[in-house]
Amino acid sequence: MSRRLGEATAKVLRDLEEIVKYYRPTECYRGGARVECYELALGLIERGYAEDDVTVCNRRKDVCLSLARGSRVAVVEVSATEVYPQVDSGDRVGVADLLAYGITSKGELRSVRSEVEGYVLLIHEDPASRPLKCYIVIAREGVVVGGGREA
Repeated sequence: MSRRLGEATAKVLRDLEEIVKYYRPTECYRGGARVECYELALGLIERGYAEDDVTVCNRRKDVCLSLARGSRVAVVEVSATEVYPQVDSGDRVGVADLLAYGITSKGELRSVRSEVEGYVLLIHEDPASRPLKCYIVIAREGVVVGGGREA
């Protein structure tokens, strides 16, 4: 009987490890120094390119994206009463891939699709805006994909 109890405990621990993964943070680095991801996102959204070498590590997926200085990014703005991103940092997207759903003030469901190919670098939501604005930053060039350690 104790063997079955040990097996059950091991299964629960494995399941808990999977659940905990979804609460791991995204970490951002600019020029090798750790920065707040919202600061990095705001700079990329404003300029449309990386002012310095940047790395974004999605700990939920154990993947890091490194973007070379001067690399261009595409910014997709989703504006709706409620926004539901369907991608995460580190995801590869192609033209016409689904990025997010938005629900309008009239209750209509809108889908937002990518117009470019690349990697989702960051997702930034502006919680103070009405309607809600969600920015999906897609790295189009100069991307190096690596494991879960900061490069």
